[in-house]
Amino acid sequence: MDKTTKRRLRAVAIFVIFLALSWAGYAALMQKEKGPDYSSLFKDANKIFGDYKSLNKAQLRVKSSNIKQALQEMNNFISSYALEKPLLKSSESGYGSYIFRIEGGRFSEIQKKFYDLGSIEGYKEIVDSALVIKSLETEEGILASKKSELAAMDAVGQTYGNIADRKEFLISQIRDQENLVKVLSQANTTLLYVQIVPGMTGSSVSAVRKFVYNFFGALIVLFVAVVLAYYGTKLIMYLMALMGVKGFSASGLGGSYQYGGYGSYTNRYSSRYGYGGSKRKVKRIYKDRRTSNPDSAEKPKPEETSK
Repeated sequence: MDKTTKRRLRAVAIFVIFLALSWAGYAALMQKEKGPDYSSLFKDANKIFGDYKSLNKAQLRVKSSNIKQALQEMNNFISSYALEKPLLKSSESGYGSYIFRIEGGRFSEIQKKFYDLGSIEGYKEIVDSALVIKSLETEEGILASKKSELAAMDAVGQTYGNIADRKEFLISQIRDQENLVKVLSQANTTLLYVQIVPGMTGSSVSAVRKFVYNFFGALIVLFVAVVLAYYGTKLIMYLMALMGVKGFSASGLGGSYQYGGYGSYTNRYSSRYGYGGSKRKVKRIYKDRRTSNPDSAEKPKPEETSK
């Protein structure tokens, strides 16, 4: 391999490495600016928390540098403070999400406990305004009235037509009213939604790993692209030469390809004027030249006549 080829290969390699480093740095920077996509990580948990009816709700996100220990401690918290079976208890891929009901008066106490696990990154309390205006006594009276009407229909026996439809509709209303009464009866409780996420240490390690992964991934992709581009171009030129496309010539599949007109011209030029390692001998022929002035030319002597 000559020096020119080595220089070109070295330049291509440096360019490919530079592109891979640039891509890895750009991807790491964008990841750092955007941060984790929590809406995607906690999509199912957010839906459960949003759909469930409760007069008082609270949501907080705990960022812990020791995520494994934090996830283990959450099981102890639920056992100590949950009033009923949790609606959600999930931990996977270094993240955790928990939804459970606690006593409203103990919320401040529980919040201080979370500081032992890490820092509280996000916190908010939610009060359902649609439920605040409702009275538990009033809703219990409405529920009792609907149950009495249903009992009267059951006493009649079999029902048909509009009466049967009314009975089905009344049963559905009673179920909704029972849920409403249950929610209002739990006005002194809070539905707590806790998200456990990795802290700065875990994020830094993860960022370095992603940078290395992106760098080698980009390096492999660029290397394959360069190889395919090189051999693909040579193959296309070879096929065009085989098809007789004007302007291309081939000296073999592994040989060099050149533009036909330019190559033939340079070959002829080099052969004619002695370039390219071979010199052409030139034979000069000298001829006598006669003067153009007729007066200066020697005149023939006249022949002597005899007297």
